[in-house]
Amino acid sequence: MKRVLFAIVFVAALTAPGLASASWHQGGTGTAYAGSDDMPAGLQPALSLAGHNVTVSWSAAQFSDGSNITHYQVIRYDDATDTAHAVASGCSGTVSGLSCTENNVASGDWYYTVTPIAASWVGDEGPASNVVSIAAPSFVFTSSTNLSTLPATLNGTISNYLTGETATFRLDDPTSGTLLTGSITPSTVPASGSANVTVTIPNGTANGVHQVYVIGSSGSVANAAIALNVADTTAPVVSAAVIGKTAGGTPGYVKASGTYYIYANANDPGFPTTGVSQVRANVANITTGQTNVLLTAGSYTVGGVTYGYRSSSLTSNAGLTAGSKAFTVWAIDVAGNSSSGSPFNGTVTADITKPTATNISFTNVGTVGKAETGDKVILTYSETMEPISIISGWNGSSTTVTVRLTNNGGGDRVQIYNAANTTVLPLGTVRLGRTDYTTATVNFTNSTMSLASGVVTITLGTPSGATATAAGTGTIRWTPVATATDLAGNTASTTAFSKTGTAF
Repeated sequence: MKRVLFAIVFVAALTAPGLASASWHQGGTGTAYAGSDDMPAGLQPALSLAGHNVTVSWSAAQFSDGSNITHYQVIRYDDATDTAHAVASGCSGTVSGLSCTENNVASGDWYYTVTPIAASWVGDEGPASNVVSIAAPSFVFTSSTNLSTLPATLNGTISNYLTGETATFRLDDPTSGTLLTGSITPSTVPASGSANVTVTIPNGTANGVHQVYVIGSSGSVANAAIALNVADTTAPVVSAAVIGKTAGGTPGYVKASGTYYIYANANDPGFPTTGVSQVRANVANITTGQTNVLLTAGSYTVGGVTYGYRSSSLTSNAGLTAGSKAFTVWAIDVAGNSSSGSPFNGTVTADITKPTATNISFTNVGTVGKAETGDKVILTYSETMEPISIISGWNGSSTTVTVRLTNNGGGDRVQIYNAANTTVLPLGTVRLGRTDYTTATVNFTNSTMSLASGVVTITLGTPSGATATAAGTGTIRWTPVATATDLAGNTASTTAFSKTGTAF
């Protein structure tokens, strides 16, 4: 216990004793004495709890003369460690009165003490209060948390949140999770720390267990679990499909007795999605009986487009007629939903006619009848030709070739070789009908060749030697070879095309 000195001075009359200080006045007459009184200790406080708000109340400490002390210091302790913590406003500093309320006390187990204060004098700290336990924030759903449809609006309650907090809602992570639409009622947490919750789980949330977080604006956080088992009721979609010959090249064409693949892309939209299980096709208009062809998943590229599914090799009917042939492709997902009722409807062009040579012509840039750099040889087929049947991987754009002009007793000839001048290309042989275009083999290296529809244009490059000028006209004959094909894979007719004139 602490003691307080006080003085009583008799001058002309008796002065009442002071509470916490003493003073002497010189120049008076009479009798004086000095004395002291004990500074009392604080009394044990009582606690009441509302949410996170703790009201501390106590009885007044008294001096020995029965007068009450009116000022106190309130201290809060962690019950686990007996460590003093700063007291929030409402109970901080010097409290005038016999009670105070500390708002928004953190979760934990706490006890309080009070200490009397009189002016600059401080009494002994009083005994500890009983322990008050403030629970951590909590959140529970009051509606079912097993969801089979989306979107779904759920109800729940929060407890032990801080007074005045507003709330936001997130899925699976309190900081970075998907922001959810929700609200609390009342719109700010009341003194009780509890509020009703409404929160919506949006369409597109994956099946499985998720955590819904309620985040208070002052830092309170709690979560509760939900479980989604939403059925996949959406049929998969075939977004693209095409038929292409097994040799590759340009898709969309097929010949009689030709081999081909069906290519398709499919996906399973909607949410949730179980994924595509099967892709199937009906090509009975092309191959009799093939009404339910299974396509295999993979990565397949044709015509510059990559597809995720492809059939095994099929063979078209030997009696296939020319024209557009319809086919359908559909998909089935893991849940059994099928798009067979609304399949992808495609067509393929059946071409049963061989391409034929219809013209050969020349473009001259210098001396007529003399093969020179820049001269052109133009071969024309009856229909569009497949570039890869002429050069592997070719798309018909300008490419480097070698034009070989040879002397022959039966008439000088022109053949087209690859750029390396090692392999003759399947464009056949052009006989010039005369023997005076050259006296030896001349290679026009760095020549170029392009294909547009059925027209092959070859432009002569740099000659390896001298060429001659033909003295007149002759019967020029172009004989194609069967290796070159049209877009459906029909091999070229080897029937020659002839005309009278001057080459180059």
